[in-house]
Amino acid sequence: MARGDRSPRGEHADRVRNALLEAALDLFSANGYDETTTDQIADSAGVSPRTFFRYFPTKESVLFFGEYDFIDAVSGVYLAQPEELSDFEAMANSFALLAPGLKRIRKRIAQYHEAVASSLVLLGRERRNHEANAETVAKVIAERRRLPSPDSECHLLASIGMLLTERAVNQWLAAPGRALDDLIRQEFAALPAVLK
Repeated sequence: MARGDRSPRGEHADRVRNALLEAALDLFSANGYDETTTDQIADSAGVSPRTFFRYFPTKESVLFFGEYDFIDAVSGVYLAQPEELSDFEAMANSFALLAPGLKRIRKRIAQYHEAVASSLVLLGRERRNHEANAETVAKVIAERRRLPSPDSECHLLASIGMLLTERAVNQWLAAPGRALDDLIRQEFAALPAVLK
């Protein structure tokens, strides 16, 4: 179904999901992740605790909702990059091209970072997610190189790309006046100069 053809039920579900997500992030920012309960999130969103569990199986799942969307989008853009670009250049382009889409959810990303920093459990989960995302990127690098599976170079390049993007995101959150795509390009451009 096209986005313009959304049913009233689907639109209502999106509104409730977004209200729960925003309430959770606000509470996590104010009180810390570990101190926030699902009942508090539901109450803040104006729904029952039972409704909360219709949308999210756990408190943690609210925080990590949509976590793989960006990396999946990067994968598609990466595979569409011109062949004359190196894998490193193609990765820089891919992350930078998708970065402007994150501007509208900047506050949400900042709250996510705050929530993760407030909990050792979430820091561990974030580390696992980072590794899973790097694995996804390594697979598309292998696909672009026409390899049956990622080799050590693919894994190294993916890890470097994720690190450079993470550094750019942290700078963007700390200095809101700067464009994330510019920061990503700057981080990727700085690495070859450092290695000389």
